[in-house]
Amino acid sequence: MKRINTTHFAILGLLRMQPMSAYELVKFSKESIGLFWNESYGHIHKSIKQLEQEGSVTVIEESETGRRKIVYGVTEQGCQQLDSWLMQAPEESTMRNELLMKIFVADERHIPQLLTYIEQELATCHQLRPLLTGIKASIPQDQGKQAQLWLLTLDYGERYLRMTIEWCEHALQLLNQPDRGEKNG
Repeated sequence: MKRINTTHFAILGLLRMQPMSAYELVKFSKESIGLFWNESYGHIHKSIKQLEQEGSVTVIEESETGRRKIVYGVTEQGCQQLDSWLMQAPEESTMRNELLMKIFVADERHIPQLLTYIEQELATCHQLRPLLTGIKASIPQDQGKQAQLWLLTLDYGERYLRMTIEWCEHALQLLNQPDRGEKNG
């Protein structure tokens, strides 16, 4: 069965929150939902153009201040599509983690490089923690249930980071042991 293009629905949802340009959509998604959803500028721009052609988004502002800026808003048709998608059960998640794949298919010769990759992953996770704290502080508390929904997704991100940090620390400890897990006879 063909998977639906959920990028379209992510864009519709973000634009329903507030009108944005393609650049602002990429920036906003990296700063808010980047732990569980991210797309390249090119993919978002292409998706917006498709959504505009089908009447789901429209240009609501266009300005030129050194550079052309086009701000998009979601149409009533786009809101209906988004609401319809929200009523459907989510498709099964597909996990792709290149670091885990490399670890799985590597052999002992690659352990020094794998240690570097794991250390980089650990450092990235530590760098993301303050970002999540900043996002949490920026969520307006007067938003009621909406704020609760945002905080739930943020909580997932915080828990995921904690788990990843714990796993990286465990992996580094294990792989840095002299015997590297070999059993002595």
